[in-house]
Amino acid sequence: MTYQALTADDVFELYRTVTEHTSLPVIVYDNPGTTHFTFTADLYARIARLPGIASIKIPGVPTDPTRAAAHVATIRAAVPEHVTIGVSGDAFGATGLNAGCDAWYSVIAGTLPAPALAITHAAQAGHATAATAKSERLTPLWRLFAEFGGSLRVISAIAEHLGLVRPRSLPLPIQGLTVEQRSRVTQVVDELGLA
Repeated sequence: MTYQALTADDVFELYRTVTEHTSLPVIVYDNPGTTHFTFTADLYARIARLPGIASIKIPGVPTDPTRAAAHVATIRAAVPEHVTIGVSGDAFGATGLNAGCDAWYSVIAGTLPAPALAITHAAQAGHATAATAKSERLTPLWRLFAEFGGSLRVISAIAEHLGLVRPRSLPLPIQGLTVEQRSRVTQVVDELGLA
């Protein structure tokens, strides 16, 4: 993120510079909500040809399965075969995997691995309906993500509720959820049997 709006050339040069200075695999992190920059398929293609680019994390997919598959196919056609495509936005995980994404860059998987694995395994096995149903069961959680401004605060509250991290674990300046919001998160976790 920068103070000045970035151009496609700015972003390309950032990835070129990073890949020149590391032997580690590099993942393109496309998050327009945070960076205020929108990648194009052409920019994905330019960056994906750099040595060391391993994956592209795309920001969600259209909710319609046909449109989602077309979106992923457009990106797939633009990037080399060895570069994986991963979906982000947990509510889009099943749809993205069903649409042909190779990976799901999940928020819940680090804290609640069982439901994330169930969705992933169903999609990988070609059981699109089951993957979608497993994701839709978590709709109350996805709604909390949307209502509370993203997944970070909600997942932090869940990790605190489960005793995985100390209370108020988010770094400043992020304040986390209020007591009332935390209570709602705990209720959803308990109702979904995620604890």
